[in-house]
Amino acid sequence: MKKLLLVINPTAGKRLAKDYTLRIINKFDTAGYHVTTCCTQINKNACDIVLNRGREFDLIVCCGGDGTLKETICGVIGLNTGTRIGYIPLGTTNDFAHSVDIPTDALKAANAIVGGREMPCDLGSFNGREQFIYVSCFGNFCDVSYKAPQKLKNKIGRQAYYLETVKELSKIKGYNARIECDDGEVIEGRFFYGGVSNSYSIAGFPVLENAGVDFSDGYHELALIRMPKTPGQLVSILSAMIKKDVLDNEYIVVKKGKNFKFYFDEPVAWTLDGEYGGEHSFAEISNMEKAVTLIVNNDDYVSDSDESFSFDEA
Repeated sequence: MKKLLLVINPTAGKRLAKDYTLRIINKFDTAGYHVTTCCTQINKNACDIVLNRGREFDLIVCCGGDGTLKETICGVIGLNTGTRIGYIPLGTTNDFAHSVDIPTDALKAANAIVGGREMPCDLGSFNGREQFIYVSCFGNFCDVSYKAPQKLKNKIGRQAYYLETVKELSKIKGYNARIECDDGEVIEGRFFYGGVSNSYSIAGFPVLENAGVDFSDGYHELALIRMPKTPGQLVSILSAMIKKDVLDNEYIVVKKGKNFKFYFDEPVAWTLDGEYGGEHSFAEISNMEKAVTLIVNNDDYVSDSDESFSFDEA
């Protein structure tokens, strides 16, 4: 019998994971898996669980937000076993899940794992020490995911991020940066935002949906937004983000690459997959091509269950 490790973050989203754990386990049990379930705790995150327990399993599935997914992936990378990873997204925005077509309805996500297809996925390496699954960024609005109050996120979902973004508009600042790209191009200036990602959506905004993102091509997307000098320029930038038209905006730079080096004249705070990543005056970000294998939705798979319960705004 195949062995599955189910890692659950009981505090993700509206803390609803515990209400549906048995139904999720039953789904995998019915599909022929012997399921072992572990919950993250204050002093034991998903990475710790995977490193300590994961070697004996054929499939590792995590239930939680993008942060839980990142921790699980870091654990699998540490095992160096190539174990496949399934994801049941229970977070507030679920940026990565939306990008790779993982359902945000919990039972449908479990069904997608049971009948899904394997998808090799690139990861990012930050300063050679940390990995990220979908984005590393600096600048304005990067911290809205952890600055928005958890109670508000539980109550109104991703709208809490939009409210936090509006609040931050009055405090925007620029960051002097020099970016060296792997093709020799050097980009300098004062930037409102900068990031390297492998996702259509960042903080709930589908800004790169039309930018040709490929999750296993060995490239990341660099996105830089120049600091607006007038309210009109800011409106132009925000409009381009909302309309997914960033490639044609004169204040926004989008570029593919395998390696980027960032230099700043002072330490700058970074965010990795929605979590605080420390302050750095230098950052090197490299692509880890097809570093993990995820199980994602298979449109040809037909489930034998019509049961449904949604976490879409959890």
